[in-house]
Order: sequence, then C-alpha cells, then structure tokens
Amino acid sequence: MKLDAGSSMVLAQDPPAEETTPFWDNKILDSWEIPFGSWMEEMINWVILNLGTVFDIIEWPFSFLFRNFVDGPEYHPWWEITDMSWVLVCGGVLVVGVITRNLRVGFGLAVLLALCGLLGNEFWEETTTTIGLIGVAVVLCVVIGIPTGILCGRIDGVWKVVRPVLDAMQVVHAFVYIIPFIFFFGLGPEPATIVTMVFAVPPLIRLTNLGIRQVPADVVEASRAYGASEVRVLFDVQLPLARAAIMTGINQTLLLAISMIGIAAIMGASGLGLLVYRAVLNLDTPLSTSSGLALFVVAVVLDRLTQTEAGEGTNLFARIRRAWAHRRDPEALLEEVPSEEMATDAASEGTPALVGTSERRGVLIGLVASVLALVSVFLPWGHDSGHVSGYGRNADLDLGGLSFNGLAAEGGSFFGVAVLATSLVILGSALTTLTKPGRVARWFGADGALMAAAGLLAAPAGYLWIGSPAGAVSYSHGIGAWVALGSGIIAVAGAGVWIRNAPYSPMRPLRSTVSISRILISAGIVGMLAVAGLAAWSVDERAELIITPELQAEIDRLEQEARDDPSIAGQNASEIAALYAKAEEREALRTDGFVEAGPRLGHLTLGLGVAALLLTLPAAGLFGTDEQRRWRWSVAVAALGVGVMLVAAGWIASLVRVSDPNFVSGPGSFLCLLAGFLLFASARGVLRQFQRTKVYEGEHESDPAGRGENPKAEADEVVTPRG
Repeated sequence: MKLDAGSSMVLAQDPPAEETTPFWDNKILDSWEIPFGSWMEEMINWVILNLGTVFDIIEWPFSFLFRNFVDGPEYHPWWEITDMSWVLVCGGVLVVGVITRNLRVGFGLAVLLALCGLLGNEFWEETTTTIGLIGVAVVLCVVIGIPTGILCGRIDGVWKVVRPVLDAMQVVHAFVYIIPFIFFFGLGPEPATIVTMVFAVPPLIRLTNLGIRQVPADVVEASRAYGASEVRVLFDVQLPLARAAIMTGINQTLLLAISMIGIAAIMGASGLGLLVYRAVLNLDTPLSTSSGLALFVVAVVLDRLTQTEAGEGTNLFARIRRAWAHRRDPEALLEEVPSEEMATDAASEGTPALVGTSERRGVLIGLVASVLALVSVFLPWGHDSGHVSGYGRNADLDLGGLSFNGLAAEGGSFFGVAVLATSLVILGSALTTLTKPGRVARWFGADGALMAAAGLLAAPAGYLWIGSPAGAVSYSHGIGAWVALGSGIIAVAGAGVWIRNAPYSPMRPLRSTVSISRILISAGIVGMLAVAGLAAWSVDERAELIITPELQAEIDRLEQEARDDPSIAGQNASEIAALYAKAEEREALRTDGFVEAGPRLGHLTLGLGVAALLLTLPAAGLFGTDEQRRWRWSVAVAALGVGVMLVAAGWIASLVRVSDPNFVSGPGSFLCLLAGFLLFASARGVLRQFQRTKVYEGEHESDPAGRGENPKAEADEVVTPRG
C-alpha cells in the first residue's frame, strides 16, 4: 500500500512476473532476431547519399545508348529504332540476316518481324522498343563479358576472383536484387537493363573463358616460338579458335535477356513485356495473346540472327529451356555443338545428278504452268462486285461495270498474291533445276515445286469456292481465276511427273517401322480442321447489320418527331442514343466455315485434310517401307498442308486488307491456318532427310530415282564426273 502526494490512499499492484520462454520454443527466436534487413536499409541509404556520382557514372552508358539509339532527342530520329519506318527496320533485319546467316534466313526473319506491325501500330512501337532494350543489354554484355572472359581465360587469379561472383549472380534470383537497384537507379529502362545484364552476362564470361582455355597449348606455344607477341597470340590464335564458344555465349546471353523482359516491365521499362504485364493485371485476353505473339516473333528473330548453323534444327522453346537449364553450367552447351571437322567429314563432295529426260519433261510442264499462272493474275478475276472483299466492306457489294484482276483488293486479293508467289517458286525451281540441279536453295527442287504447285491450285480453288456475299447486287467470275485454276492443275501434274523421276536419296536410312505417331497426328489435324469448320470464320459487329428493321423504323420515327417539334429534339436524341447502345449489346453475327451464308471454306479445307490423312498412311510406311515412295507421299502430305494454309491465309489477309471496322475473320480461319502448318510440319522430318543424289567420279548410278528404267539408256544423262 502506497500514499501519493495528495495524501490519498491508492492501491498499487506489483507488476506480474515475466514468463520464462523455454529455450526450445520457437518464440525465443524473436529475442535473438538479427536486424539484417535494417542493416541493409541503412547501408542502402548511406550509399544513396554518398555515392550518387558513382551510380551516375554506371548509368551513363545505358542512358547514352537509350538516348541516342533507342528513344532519344528529336534532332536525329532517323537512326533511332523507335522512330524508324517499319520498312527500314525489317530491311535492316534482312541485311543483318544475310550477312550473319544467309539470304533465306534474312528474308524469312524480315517477313516474320513485319508480322508484329500487322498486329497494330501500338504493337510495332513496343516491338521496336523491345528490340532496343534487348540490343542495349546484349551490346553492353558483350562489351563487359568478352574482355572479362578473356582475362579469366588467360589469368588464373582473375578467374578465381570472378568465378564466385558469377556463381552469386546466377544463384540469387532476380527479384532479390530488384529493390536495391530501384533504390540506386530509380525506375525506367536503365535499371531494368542493368538487372537484365546481371542475370544474362555470366554465360558469356564463362564460355569465353572456356573457349580461351580450350585452345590447344601446343598451338599457342608454337605461335610464341615463332616470335608472335601476346597481342597477336590472342587475336590471331586464341580468339579465332574460341569463336564457336564465344558465339554460343552471346546467343545464350541473348536468350536469357529475352526471358527477363517481363521483369524489366515491372521495373518501369516499356516494350512488349509491359503489354504482357498489363494484360495479366487486367485479364485482357486479346492483349495478352497479341503481345505474346509479338514477343515470340522478336525472340525468334533475334535468336536466329545469333545462333550457329548447327542450331538450325532446334526450336526456340527448346533453346530457351536449354539456356535456363544450363545457366549455371553453360560450358555443357558446347558439347552439343558439332565441330567444324565433323561437319566437313559429313559433307558429301559428290556432284548432284543431272536432269534426266523424264524429269526434264515434268520440269518443263511446271515451267509452262508457272508462266501461265503469272499471266492469270493480271487478267480479270471478278466483275461488278468484290467477291471476297464484299464480305468485309459493304462498299464493294455494288461495283457495277467494274472488273478487277488477281491482285486488286476487290478481285483476287491475297488469293491472287498466293498465285503470284507460288508461280514464282515453281519458275525458280524449274530454272535452277535445269541449270544448276541440287546446287541452289534446298526447297528449289522437285519437292518444293510440288508444294508450290499445290498452293497454286488451292489458292484459285479457294477463291472460286467462296460463295458471293449476301447483299451483292451482281457478281461473275473473270477469266483470270479460271486460268489460274487451270495452271494449278497443270502445275500439279507436271510436279507429279517431276518428283516421280527426280533422283533423290536419303542422307541416312529411314526407320523401317510404321510411324503410328504420324498417323495419329494427321488424324488429330483432321479433327482440328473439323472444329475449325464449325468455328466462326467471320465475326460481324457492324452497326448497320446489327440494327434490325424494326429498330431502324423506331429511330426514323424519333428523328422525324425531332424535326417536326424541335423542343423535344434533345429528349429524342437521348432515346436514339439508348437504342444504338442497346443495338450494340446484341450478339455479333458469326458465320462458320460450313454455312451457306459464309465463305464455306470449311468444306474445302476439311476435304484437303482428309486427303492428307489418307496420304499419310503410305507416307508412314503402312503399305511398305520403300524410302523413295515414302518420301514422295510425304511431299504430297506437305503439299496439301501448304494448300490448306494458303486457303486460310488468303481469307484472313484479304479481309485484313479491306474490312470495315468491327468486321474481322474468325478463329476458325486461324485454326485452319494452324492445322495446315501442322500438316506441313508432320512431313518435314522426312523431307529434310532427302537431297538430290550425289554422283562421284567414276561412279555410274543405274537407277537413281527408282524408276526401273533401262540403266544404260539413262547413264549418260544422270551421271557426271566430279569437278
């Protein structure tokens, strides 16, 4: 009991005794908590306050590159990638692809990159920004990584210091060091690129170090014995011999940089990663799929530009997966790259067989068909209305008295473009086969000609198969479409004779067993084509088609009342706006690939798919294991796949070219396009195994094409000595 200063009596209780926490209780850990987070916070604050100049120096190269080459001031926009025309960007990819790889790769990558622009201007701008971000990251990784790797390869002490640092950079997840980098450098493309470099540069350093160390010691000692300085030893001996390892390191760095695009978006960088991030937050399906496709295209383009020829046969997903799997031991990737000596030993030194009489007959038929097809695209394909464009543009439903050729938007449109492209392929295949058989591009031969011929036949057939759109005043087919169809039939017949007599042989024996998987895949593709036919091939949300006659009559009545009595004009305008809003809520008009009101292309593509399934049976070896026959049937399957692709692509591209707002091609056409590609891909494995038969000096091939003809009669025509 205690007495306070006012002499009033109060009761005071003693504080309760503290409970002792047993040592084995987890709660005791709070009493011994190490303030590691507080230490780091204090250190970061001190660094920010006292080392700002150091961080400005580190950030300067990134800011300089972004400011001058990605998105900088207005006085030199012509060399900034975000301000360049899409034609210049795609042309630059073409040039780089030709220089680093070959014309085929360069052209294919340029066309593929242009696809990002076709998704819309917003996607193109973010695509160029993404290329700039990755380009800056990879360039600076090369500037830092290759010299560091060289030092590590030549000086053991440097490698002992750098190696644990690289281990830490690869073990610690990027999310761990994002926050410190944001504190040090803020938000934006510069800190995002720095984080990307931390994650992506270790493989380049490790592989450069390994490449330098793998140079044979006797070669290095021999160069020194002949008086070469250390600089010449490095640049004339070690770096050339380590080139394969260094290029593999650059490619792995690029792949890892691409995989960091999403994290860069979290740190405030723009680009396609930002669109993907925004789509995830908003659950925006159209944005996520379109941005994902654009990001995939950019990844493919950049990967193909930096990979070696040995990596040609692997797809992007496999390469990225391999890069992630070996990000801590990238040296293992070198075991997958064949040496140049192996490639040289595997290469055949024979001379491709010359063209025999029977093969020449098919080549000449294809040549004539291609010339006829070239003429057909400039002839009238339609009269009085747009046959395909009328579906997507109401203005083309009544074009009385006008005629349109195969390239016009109101005429053949992209069906005519397909005829033009395939006829040029057949023409090129015929000319190269007659002049330099087996010495030009891989697909400029008998198999490529048959696939192009199938496309040449499918494109005008698809155009003629489509019914006239509802509302067309009048329409009649022009002579050009029928000439193109006839040239396609002739081309297929000529290509059949051509491939029947072409001397092709496999580089390695095919499996003698029946490929059940190919049959199942083809059956699944036919099922996909059936689903594609049932799905929508066009989606029409145009207001003039959604408004019913009754609704239009009500709108006309309200407008007439407003004209008669201006005092109620405002009220009637609100009612009309409400009626329009109600009309927009109506279900869009969707037509599938089978109904008469639509393009009806589902019937055609499904028929081609069933034919491909039937041809897959002998191609898979079900009726025999003869390699030549399996190859020919496989080419036929691939040709039907090309035909399906061109029919779907012609419909999609023709509508993209001219459609009114709110009218688009449906997902059924996309599924059909994908099914055609899968048909082609299912046969590609066999096609790649075959090449024109090689003839060696002093060797006579009696029956190179398996024709069973008189060997003596054909010997002088298909055999040529080496050299």
